Amino acid sequence: MDKIPGLSGTNLIEAAFLAHDHPVFVVSWQTRRILAASEAVYRVFGWRPEELHDRSTEMLHVDAESFRRFGEISENILNSEKDTFHCFYQMRRRDGAIFDSENMVGIIRGQHDEPVAVVSVVSEISEGRSLMMQPADHNLGLAWFGDRLPGGIFQRVQRPDGSVAYTYIHSALADRFDIDPEQVRSDPNIVLDRLHPDDRERLTHALVHANQNLSVLDIELAAFSVSGERLTLRSISQPRRLDDGSTIWDGLILDITEQRFAENRIQHLVMYDRVTGLPNVVTFEQRLQQVMAHAKDEETVLVVGALNVIRFYRINESLGFKRGDDALRKIGERLASVLHGNDMVARYEGDEFLFLAQGLETLESVRRLGQEVVTLFDEPLELNDHSLLSVSVKVGLSVFPDGAGTADELRRKADLALQRVRKDPDRSFEFYSEQMSQEVLETLALERNLKEAIQAGVIIPHYQPQFEAASGRLSGMEVLARWPLAEGGMVSPGRFIPLAEETGLIHPLMEHLVDAVLAQITRWRQDGLSPPPVAINVSAHQIRRPGFFDWLFERLARYGVGIEALTVELTESAFLLDFEHVRSALESLDEKGVRLSIDDFGTGYSSLSYLSQLPFRELKIDQSFVSEVDVNRRKRAVVKGIIELARALELEVVAEGVETESQLSELKALGCDSVQGFYLGRPMDASALTGLLLAGKH
Repeated sequence: MDKIPGLSGTNLIEAAFLAHDHPVFVVSWQTRRILAASEAVYRVFGWRPEELHDRSTEMLHVDAESFRRFGEISENILNSEKDTFHCFYQMRRRDGAIFDSENMVGIIRGQHDEPVAVVSVVSEISEGRSLMMQPADHNLGLAWFGDRLPGGIFQRVQRPDGSVAYTYIHSALADRFDIDPEQVRSDPNIVLDRLHPDDRERLTHALVHANQNLSVLDIELAAFSVSGERLTLRSISQPRRLDDGSTIWDGLILDITEQRFAENRIQHLVMYDRVTGLPNVVTFEQRLQQVMAHAKDEETVLVVGALNVIRFYRINESLGFKRGDDALRKIGERLASVLHGNDMVARYEGDEFLFLAQGLETLESVRRLGQEVVTLFDEPLELNDHSLLSVSVKVGLSVFPDGAGTADELRRKADLALQRVRKDPDRSFEFYSEQMSQEVLETLALERNLKEAIQAGVIIPHYQPQFEAASGRLSGMEVLARWPLAEGGMVSPGRFIPLAEETGLIHPLMEHLVDAVLAQITRWRQDGLSPPPVAINVSAHQIRRPGFFDWLFERLARYGVGIEALTVELTESAFLLDFEHVRSALESLDEKGVRLSIDDFGTGYSSLSYLSQLPFRELKIDQSFVSEVDVNRRKRAVVKGIIELARALELEVVAEGVETESQLSELKALGCDSVQGFYLGRPMDASALTGLLLAGKH
């Protein structure tokens, strides 16, 4: 594409593109090929600006003769020492339609005053003429240009003796600044008086530099209208030297107040959180990198904290998102109240905040800060509606220079400390340690190996048998996931099951185990055996996953296994987050004949209320009560109460973790229906359980 020699950076070409909604073209003087086009071209002509790059303007004319005549006449006029001309002409759209247009063409000159390109502004008119008419007054053409710019145009002259005059001003801004174009011809200070004091001096220096080098002057200025409104103006001018030593600036003045406001708004959205107005993590890390360098020079301690609001989801669920957002703002304000000077609070994401504190001298002062942040929230928050809201927080801390070398590392290590303390019910804040890094590396390796083990089918179901307490007959079995290692031994379920839930691998793991169990039930039945119901544990992740139970019914149908073959076990965590949704799902399952069991009963805080509202048919007493039922009077009383409650609600009772004959005898005496535990049968693979089924058959 042709280049415009002698004009670089932002210049008159760029300014012309800001011309309201009129199409603007920049066209090479020699080749008449389009160098650039504004977005408004698409509305009038139907061409996207990028489609017109380096194409001849002939495509915009009615025919070849019209194209030739337009070029000939415009060249003659512009070569007659006039820099603009005005005409009416017929033009053609992309679809071939002809329309009348009004054209203002201005010439762009290079360093040696030679024509290098023209700027053409096109205005569509309802009634036009195809004969071109040159305006009688050259300034009428300039006025036409000025009327169509969001600002205006001017000509400034500086004579060899240093005197300055504005020989021409045409601007829609003149009234807003109470500028008389005639008066300003003799008193150029009127223009300077409208500018912010700081920008008057800056413009004066810029004009001196542009006069010396004949360089394009592009400057933004703050000015005040007659009403006192502050506007942002952009002045773009190209100086040229006359033979007598005078300098003439041909320029445009543009009102970019709204543009700068929009840009500042966008910048704010990029750098700050929409809800709280606090800096976001990008801004936080930029600031952190700066203060880390300062802390290193001053040999002071810098602390980064990651703060999490415990169970914030309950606030949104119970109070609504509007009040939840209000709570987030109040949390940010309170956190900021404990910091000083150039310290910073930012919102990371969701219910997590970041903060940095500088100038600390000892680790003990860091510890005091951590405790102070936690105790900030001992008092409830007062929301905008004057209601009070109690919240509690967990805080993870990392320290520079001990913690990390970069801002990202320091922030991530604070977050790592936060993840650790969130798992500890007895602590409110935690410092980062190298041990945490090692645990993270081990967890990442375990996650990778877990994914591979699921894909390879290495993880297999084992079966924990359940027996009737009175008769000792096999009455059911619970599926447990077991991950054997090639070198011997097993990966503890306590390690990989929570990881599977955290990473989402619980879904493919569950699907693999269910397929394996249903296939095994089918084989047992084909061999003439009658396995009792098999209990599968469904986590909170599964029950909230759309379509999970539809998938389960589809698998049962594929294997030809009825729903009576399975018992679905749920722990209290499965329905804590969205009770109404879960209740609806469980009631639907109950209507379809699914046997529901509540696992680990007695370990939660609200089990009794849930038990009365959900359609469970079975209750499992947690082993923490069973383990001392024969020696601890209080625990025996709890177990007895649970069994009596279950009887009243017509639920069957299964006791977990039975490990001694004494425990079994006590449970029988209390009327427990079934038991499971190492005393009667450890978890076993399908082969071992087959033997148990055969023994029961014979």
